[in-house]
Amino acid sequence: MVQIVNHSAKRRAMIIAGFLAALPAGCANSPKNAVQPVIVPQQSGLSEKARQEQQQAILKVHHQTLRQLYRLKPFTKAEIQQAVGYGMFEINGLNAILAETHGRGVVFEKATGKATYMHLARTDLQPGATLQPYRQVLIFHNAQKLKQFIASGSPANISSDPDIKVYRLDTKGVVVQADWGARYFPDTDLN
Repeated sequence: MVQIVNHSAKRRAMIIAGFLAALPAGCANSPKNAVQPVIVPQQSGLSEKARQEQQQAILKVHHQTLRQLYRLKPFTKAEIQQAVGYGMFEINGLNAILAETHGRGVVFEKATGKATYMHLARTDLQPGATLQPYRQVLIFHNAQKLKQFIASGSPANISSDPDIKVYRLDTKGVVVQADWGARYFPDTDLN
């Protein structure tokens, strides 16, 4: 009996198997300070009705979050009144495969009253991490940094900027957040 072997298919299978075997090891050996990938929002082409519904849902969470923040930390009301702008983000998503969290929010420029809807993503979590949903309030004390943030999003080191204060609200209360490290970018579907 003659056995015909397709060497091309066998070789291709071996290459794929080698790649898949090396993939987890490469991820595990990545340095902690590695450059994080830039996450770009996908276009969805929302209808006007869907766009307005999503905007209203974000604004509803915004109002609830501010009420909670003012109740827990009354001085923050004056802090926001004196700021050039502020934003609220709801972080409620976890992608276990990419080890990233994501959320949506809105930033207000007080000089114009304009609302800009935005996304956020953070990709420096450990694989297998769990996430409890929480909300974040950003208070901007510098007009130029607010305009830059609204126009093009932010670098990952926003939490170390003295002109931007970040509060984190969750089921345990509210804290000033010093180590956030997320990337923010405008939501092209909602603006």
